[in-house]
Amino acid sequence: MDELLPEALPPGTLLGSWRVDGWAGFGTYGVVYRAHRTGRLFPQPVALKLARYPHDARFDREAELLSRIQHPGVPRLLGRGTWTRGPRRERHPYLVMQWVEGLRLYKWAEEHPLTSRQALRLLAQTARALEATHACGGLHRDIKGDNILVGPEGQVFLMDFGCGTWEGAAPLTDGLLAPGTRIYRSPQALRFYRDHLRSNNSPYPATPADDVYALGVMAYRLCTEIYPPLATNLSVVGNDGRDAQEVRVPPSQLKPLAPSLESFILRMLCDTPQDRGSAGELAAAMEAAAATAGAEADEPLGTSRSAVPPEVTRPPTAVPRRSGGIWPAALLPSAAGLLILVSGHLKLEGRWAPSSSLSDGGTGGVADAAVEAIPVSSVPREPEPSRLSLDMPKEPLPGQSRPPCPRNQISIRGGCWVEIAQDSPPCGEGYYHWKGACYFPVVVPPRPSTSDKHEN
Repeated sequence: MDELLPEALPPGTLLGSWRVDGWAGFGTYGVVYRAHRTGRLFPQPVALKLARYPHDARFDREAELLSRIQHPGVPRLLGRGTWTRGPRRERHPYLVMQWVEGLRLYKWAEEHPLTSRQALRLLAQTARALEATHACGGLHRDIKGDNILVGPEGQVFLMDFGCGTWEGAAPLTDGLLAPGTRIYRSPQALRFYRDHLRSNNSPYPATPADDVYALGVMAYRLCTEIYPPLATNLSVVGNDGRDAQEVRVPPSQLKPLAPSLESFILRMLCDTPQDRGSAGELAAAMEAAAATAGAEADEPLGTSRSAVPPEVTRPPTAVPRRSGGIWPAALLPSAAGLLILVSGHLKLEGRWAPSSSLSDGGTGGVADAAVEAIPVSSVPREPEPSRLSLDMPKEPLPGQSRPPCPRNQISIRGGCWVEIAQDSPPCGEGYYHWKGACYFPVVVPPRPSTSDKHEN
């Protein structure tokens, strides 16, 4: 097996007492296979998550956290071990977990008519799993739709604890922020990042309130089909430091929500952590609301409010995403210049990666232990694009704009940069990473020709 790669184990490969049945998907640090235990007459399928890199301590931490949580909405840890490969006998840790059948939350909502009562039940189940996580001193740190599976009977499973930690666990890296997905981060986390970006400060101390805020973002996205604005405007780093934010449209102006559901969403998105409530308090209140709500809670959410202006239904992002979006016209000269700059600093060899199919904000490991594995499901996640990124240069690139930089740009090492606000390292091919964030350079557009030439 020395020639085998962690990402490409063929069916039949043995890892301890587990036999691989097939590939399920992969992320930045982990590969997930469907497998079964050998020596059983009617073996049940399991999810085997294998480290892509040897001696990865993230897997020990995830295993410890899963072993502490005992809840029907959290996959059980069934086993762990190491797989040895190569002439150096490198040891890749793996985890074996309960196999869960289901659809990711937003996909499930696309295929099932969603009502306020159903949304309350789904969110309450998620909050119960989160309550069990917090009760053992743990944090999930990557609550989002892609990490929630809904089973055939409507049961909810909280998946992918690779970004998680527990009280007293040693950090694995020295970034400012814990791992997670940018659009789901709390105002406190983003402000900490913004205010300490240029310092050697200790990492942001994540709390259960950060998980609850992410649950609120997920609830808003589930019920309205768009994300709320980023909690804090990060583009002001290095300039005037003001906390400018987009206006968050009340969810009932986007879809016909029951008043109780909207109140829970807005509560979880409160700026003040203590006003959000604990996961357990929210779960109990949402369960009661689902049981007692009137007929309005059974109205489908599929029809948008006609009074909402078209612009509020666009994704609330002020900077371009790597895939699936349209770049603002003002950034097109910078984008064109970026291609020229990158071609001079990176051997592309014609291998631009395809767009990713993952549209949930883009999980990235910022700081501690980001294991971006797919939710364990029979639904395979498509492979991610190449995640090669570049180190921040020590001086401005040729043709790069210099300070003073406009408000939507950041001055770094003598050049102007635009932060990819919904992404985190590893940033992807052609992007530059610096202090736990992803950037691309702003290029000075070429001056128009002053000659008076005309086409004949």
